[in-house]
Amino acid sequence: FEYHVIEGFWDRWSDEQIRELVEYSRQQGVGLLFWKHSNQLHTPEAREEFFGRLHRLGVAGAKIDFLDHEAKEVIDHYEALLEKAAENQMVIDFHGANKPTGRERTWPNELVREAVRGMESSSLRERARHETILAFTCFLAGPAEYTAMHFGDRRGDTTWAHQIASFAIFDSPLLTMAAHPQSVLDNPAADVIKSIPAVWDETIVLPGSQIGELAVFARRTGQTWFLAVMCGPEARTIQAPLSFLGDGQYKASLVRDDKQNDAAVACEDRTVQRSDTVTIEMTNGGGFVGRFSK
Repeated sequence: FEYHVIEGFWDRWSDEQIRELVEYSRQQGVGLLFWKHSNQLHTPEAREEFFGRLHRLGVAGAKIDFLDHEAKEVIDHYEALLEKAAENQMVIDFHGANKPTGRERTWPNELVREAVRGMESSSLRERARHETILAFTCFLAGPAEYTAMHFGDRRGDTTWAHQIASFAIFDSPLLTMAAHPQSVLDNPAADVIKSIPAVWDETIVLPGSQIGELAVFARRTGQTWFLAVMCGPEARTIQAPLSFLGDGQYKASLVRDDKQNDAAVACEDRTVQRSDTVTIEMTNGGGFVGRFSK
């Protein structure tokens, strides 16, 4: 994990307390993002004080929240925030934000904006269809912060394997995890989960994918490939050729649905090559993740 978000209670801390936490985090290799309500940053003076102070104390960036509509003054606010953050060498995570519009090409310090009805919507129960739609709609506009992968009741009608697959399919250069860290460490698929990157070198949407029913993605980072599948609300079995792999043998770590328990996964290790085909049986709202490494 490269970053950790500190919520608004940091406002009550002294500079000395902030420096202490920043230094501790740096020793762990983790940068800090400090949360701030956007309505407290409307004036140039407020932005200068906020970003200047955080930069001086060694904070890596900010999570700016509640930019909840697209009036001109709000769009202008994005620009002003990104410019001042860039001046102070800080990254930005926009929450409560509108859809991406490509401005990260101008302001590459914008890591992500929420822009989606994500895991924070606790009342959403039919996630299997919702999540197999988003991969082909919202995420075409650009990255979004779904806060993916949850292993509790909030996952709705999806399985653990589906939730792990969403972590690999949803495109977010700042990949925020919804699960409690301990639930990841305790998960039988922890090794695979921890190896899923936030950025990719190559993405292939595989045949069989259908909006609202099935998302089948092959994604590469370096020489390692991931095959991630999210199933909609209806169970199905698919055959996934591994023709996207390079030459030679790959060590495969496969994470499947547990047919008896949607709050569990079945893990398997084996050796494969590009001429092989993987049979994937998924329950309602199921999923699959395969990691293929040299």
